[in-house]
This record gives sequence, C-alpha cells and structure tokens, in this order.
Amino acid sequence: MSSTRSGLLVIIALSWLMCSAAPHAEFSGDPGLHQFVSKNKEFVIRIKTDLLALNELVRKAFSFGSNRELITMEKLLGIQQVNISHCQQDPCDMERCFNQVQAGLQTYSGYLSYIHQILVTYADQVHGIQLDISNLSHNIQQQMEESSLTSVIYPQAENEPKFVEVQREIGSYLVLRKLQLFMDMIFRALRHCST
Repeated sequence: MSSTRSGLLVIIALSWLMCSAAPHAEFSGDPGLHQFVSKNKEFVIRIKTDLLALNELVRKAFSFGSNRELITMEKLLGIQQVNISHCQQDPCDMERCFNQVQAGLQTYSGYLSYIHQILVTYADQVHGIQLDISNLSHNIQQQMEESSLTSVIYPQAENEPKFVEVQREIGSYLVLRKLQLFMDMIFRALRHCST
C-alpha cells in the first residue's frame, strides 16, 4: 500500500516538474508575434492609464451623477461597447479578431475627433490618446501584413453619434469610459491570441 502511494506521489511530482518546466503558451510559438504582443500590451496599458486620468478630470469638472444615472444616460445616448467576439473564440481566429479590433479602434478614433472639439479644456490629453490609438491601429495593421492576414476596411460612419447632438460632456465621458473598457478587451485579446 505504501509503495503504491509512494509510486503515485513520484508520478505526481514528476508530472508537476514537467508542467512547471514547460514554456508558457504566451511565450511559445512565433517570436515575432510574442514581441508584437509584449510591446502592444504595454502600449494598451499606457493608453488605459491616460484614459483613466482623463476620465477622472472630466468627471470632477462636470460633476456627473451616480453610476446608475450614467448607465441610464449611456442607454439613452445609444453608447454601446464595440464587439470583439472573435477575440474570445477558442482557438483565437487572429484574422477576424484583429479586424474587429481595427474596426473598434476606427470607431473610437472617430468619436475622439468629436470629443476633441467638445472637451476643449482637455484637448491636449484627447489628442495624445488619438495619436496612441492611431499608432496601436498601425501596429496591428503591420502585424496583420507580416502574418499574411487579410485586412478588412470598414467604411466610416456617416451619421454623427447621438452624444454629439445632446448631452455632449456626459456623452464624451461615457465614450471615454467605454474606450477604457475596450482597451481591457484588447489587452485580453492580445494575450489570448498569442497562446
């Protein structure tokens, strides 16, 4: 009985050692993809940090209501989260995922153009985020080309978003919050698609 138990413990210990010695999925595979993911995860974190700081400034400046009121206003203004469902599939469909991320970045880039005009006091911060979004989009496009992935270009929305017409400041704030969540989603997508 004890020899069976000892043998079982040895097998478990050896299995554990083999598993701990195995490379992490994120670090295996294409080294170019690993470098791209590592560089852009840091970039996404920086954008998210800038968004967080800007959101705090805007919220303090305009004294918006409670989170419940903000959620209600978000629904009234039709501010929705960009879809990147292909990035959550297992295994990751990198081509479709990156195309969805690109479409989302394009959408938010358009929103930031309006927000830049609405939040004049914070125009420099908004402009900095616009540049970072543009650079992130460029990096993803470049990686798609290097990986021979087909890129889909979506047409720009023709209508102004509803928040531009009414509730401009609160709408801008809500879009910036959604963009912050989108950065979280991109971070997770980069990690998932690199495994």
